[in-house]
Amino acid sequence: MESKNNIQKHAIIAGFFVTSFFPLLIFSKSLFIDLCIQICDFGVFWNPIFWGILFPLFIIFLFWNTARKLNYSLDQTTYFQDCSQFSFGVSSKLIISLFTIYIIGQLVNGLSVVLKSQIPDIILFSILMILFLSFVLMILTFISSLIIVKASQNTQTLNQTK
Repeated sequence: MESKNNIQKHAIIAGFFVTSFFPLLIFSKSLFIDLCIQICDFGVFWNPIFWGILFPLFIIFLFWNTARKLNYSLDQTTYFQDCSQFSFGVSSKLIISLFTIYIIGQLVNGLSVVLKSQIPDIILFSILMILFLSFVLMILTFISSLIIVKASQNTQTLNQTK
């Protein structure tokens, strides 16, 4: 039973490391918060709380949930298949959630533009920002998946030899 929970523990630890830069960038004076605000503006009070605390906790939950689902096929597949499944599981849910956040933000806040001709440009640049943020998170997720799966496979082989 201990070996079954190792990948989940490793995923939570890796999730903390992946999301540790979010609060640092959000609560310091940087342009990163401007990027997040342009994806979706939750107001002056809620922006730091959402992007600095709730969104990183959501990413940690995604890591844990994907590792829990991957736990059952860990012994049947190869190392790179496990890494790819983990990375794809987390990355696809992140992209979908960022687009959902963007759409909800557009519906709640509305498009604040003067000219109707600027709407396609705003949507295009917002989608590019979402894809850039997703790309950075996908790279971090894939690197962490290499570590998570390797550490989990090592502990499972150690437990089998005992």
